[in-house]
Amino acid sequence: MGREVFKTSPMQESCTMGVWAAFDPIHKVMVIDAEGLLGNSSNQGHRTHLLLKVLAISDIIIYRTHADRLHDDLFKFLGDVSDAYLKHFTKELKATTARCGLDVPLSTLGPAIIIFHETVHTKLLGSGNSSESVDWLLLERFRKLGCFSEAFSSIRYRGTRTCSPPNRLWWPAAHPGAVAGQQLHPLPSRHLQSPAGSRHYSSVIWL
Repeated sequence: MGREVFKTSPMQESCTMGVWAAFDPIHKVMVIDAEGLLGNSSNQGHRTHLLLKVLAISDIIIYRTHADRLHDDLFKFLGDVSDAYLKHFTKELKATTARCGLDVPLSTLGPAIIIFHETVHTKLLGSGNSSESVDWLLLERFRKLGCFSEAFSSIRYRGTRTCSPPNRLWWPAAHPGAVAGQQLHPLPSRHLQSPAGSRHYSSVIWL
């Protein structure tokens, strides 16, 4: 608990450029750090292709944001990811459902999204008197911005409020890794797209 797996830095520049991966043999989870793909790049097309390849093998996407509010850019980025995913993989997803005899929407084969929100001065999403679920509020934000999330099997919100910084995020209930572990049990139906016995672990991408 708390051991550094991927290199971190207090500097503005990303210190893990490209894609980094680590395997957790206990939980049988492959964790992929793709944060470096979101930084500056001289080749936008190459960066997009790398991100799509990582998305294609991931069961869960953790989008972590440290901000008082969820900004529109977050939803627009995930909307663009969803559009690109369906544009490039719809043909393969349809072939998979036909081959496996699955009568399900294509979104059930897509990765699950976890928006991990750390805030300081504001309450977490859904902390007001709204009777709507937090997940529904997320979908409403996508709709109001004209963004679509059809490529994802689910979108969930998990947040923590840091009242006494710095927050080391080592507490099991708040740690993004613990949230991903909850999502892995049970696994989303997305794992059906791999031939039986070809893969015995789940893949988590960290953005």
